[in-house]
Amino acid sequence: MTGGEDKVRLKPLFAAAVAGAVLCSCSGSQQSGEDNEGLAVVDNGGGRYNINTPHYEFPEFLNRIGETDILSNVNTKSFDASMVTEVSEQPFEGYDCKYFYPGFYIYESGGFEGVLDSDGNVVLNADTFSRAEFVSPTLIRLYLYDFDSSNFVYADISDKNAPQIIDNYKFRSADIKTAERKQEDSDRVLVYLEVKGVQVGSFGFDSAQQKDISELPADSGAVKAYTVTKDGAYYIITFDEFYNYTIYEGTYASININIAGQRGSCYIMSYEDTIEAKTLTDSFAKSENTAQATEQDDYISFDFGLYGEDDYLVTVYSSGAYISQGVKGGVEFYESANVDTRCFVDLVRWTDSVVSKEYTNIEGTEINS
Repeated sequence: MTGGEDKVRLKPLFAAAVAGAVLCSCSGSQQSGEDNEGLAVVDNGGGRYNINTPHYEFPEFLNRIGETDILSNVNTKSFDASMVTEVSEQPFEGYDCKYFYPGFYIYESGGFEGVLDSDGNVVLNADTFSRAEFVSPTLIRLYLYDFDSSNFVYADISDKNAPQIIDNYKFRSADIKTAERKQEDSDRVLVYLEVKGVQVGSFGFDSAQQKDISELPADSGAVKAYTVTKDGAYYIITFDEFYNYTIYEGTYASININIAGQRGSCYIMSYEDTIEAKTLTDSFAKSENTAQATEQDDYISFDFGLYGEDDYLVTVYSSGAYISQGVKGGVEFYESANVDTRCFVDLVRWTDSVVSKEYTNIEGTEINS
């Protein structure tokens, strides 16, 4: 396997300055109005508001990201079809190159298409097939007739000197396996994924378990998938019918927000951000539940049941109502209380300033084996 598989690219985990601000305003005892000097009065068109509540707004990034799913956070692809580009300037004399993919060119001659390597050497002669297209870094689909998309074969060009034509290509799930290996100078055992005996990348994981592909979005193209873990974080690795794999950072929790009738949702795709969100919601000082949430209240809800043993929901309303229920630490519970209304605002702001960064295109750090 080649191309981008040597290191998992992770988006940076943003969890620093905001935590202190939120914890300062909401942990400890309930704050009195004497501490609220300078805080703006919120008026977002909803129902009940406390004069001590700072201004808040619907997080704009939720409108930008649109629909998201558990495979929204791509870290690594072994094959990216967008890297197949049209050739604008001919690299070799005597050849009419049409498309380029790192390491190869598709060229045309006499109405037929063939393949050249990056040095201009012929890998497949342009004398039989009317159209060629990459389906993996080293697998080409070859059409006998350009007008007939149902009549094709494949060519394995992993050995450029001896390409193999495959008339009846078939994906075999058994070709993808796991293998355990003890690390040098350590008793630690990591799990590696292998395709036809070839290791996928140079990194290993603490665990790997095959995942039911019916749990994935229907348009994922996955025919086999694994959930893998490393140092507390988890990832989903999918394989398509050509053994191309994609590594996604897992989704740990989901957030739903309703402000003045405007609704939005997103996933928390950072392990450290998830830990911070749990810490924040657990830190709120709570009092006896006297205010009941109404349909006019804005709210923010955290679902911590997407990964791990915990499976619970926390909802905080603009009125200060707080409801949490589910299973935490193996214990089923239900909790209804009041919190300072500023805790609701702090969670909205935390989502806007921290979780939003998970949805920006920022070059990540590396996780090594």
